Amino acid sequence: MVKLSLFIATGNTHKVEEMEKILSTFGIGLQQKNLLIIEPDFDSLEEIALEKAKQAFKVLKAPVIGEDTGVYFEAYNNFPGQLAKRVYLGLGFEGLLALINAKPNKKAYFKTAVAFFDGKTEKVFSGKLPGTLLDKAVSVEKNRLPYEKMFVPKGYADAIVNMSLEEKNKISHRAIATRKFAEWYSKEFL
Repeated sequence: MVKLSLFIATGNTHKVEEMEKILSTFGIGLQQKNLLIIEPDFDSLEEIALEKAKQAFKVLKAPVIGEDTGVYFEAYNNFPGQLAKRVYLGLGFEGLLALINAKPNKKAYFKTAVAFFDGKTEKVFSGKLPGTLLDKAVSVEKNRLPYEKMFVPKGYADAIVNMSLEEKNKISHRAIATRKFAEWYSKEFL
């Protein structure tokens, strides 16, 4: 049973679906709000997620979650990092694959920061998922984040894009951060 509902400021329904499944097990509901949020140019996902939450709070005047995800290629000193979306929009699959295939080191990781802000309390939680990059994108027809189509989690044989939501929520960067948030929030507010 949902005891309390929070807002999340994002246009990405996949993020919401993933987080909603986890939060509901803690009695926390999630309502998506597609707001105009200015993506800040900060050096860390944690700062970006918190700034998104603060911007959303100014509009909604209610407790809100901000979220940001990056992908880090070891061969490129953890580039694109928090710039993952912008880099994909600039390079597309072909450009990303050219970068990946230009280096022998295919190690990478996803990282997510989930931030809470209610006008007084601010708290940020992170999650990380290590893995390797593929030399080509798979399941490109699926409506999912582009990097999920070229990333295999450590200990798995297939790209994260091909996992069921249940399987993904057992291991993903976003699931880890969301679970940390839910554990804290349920102790503090429920």
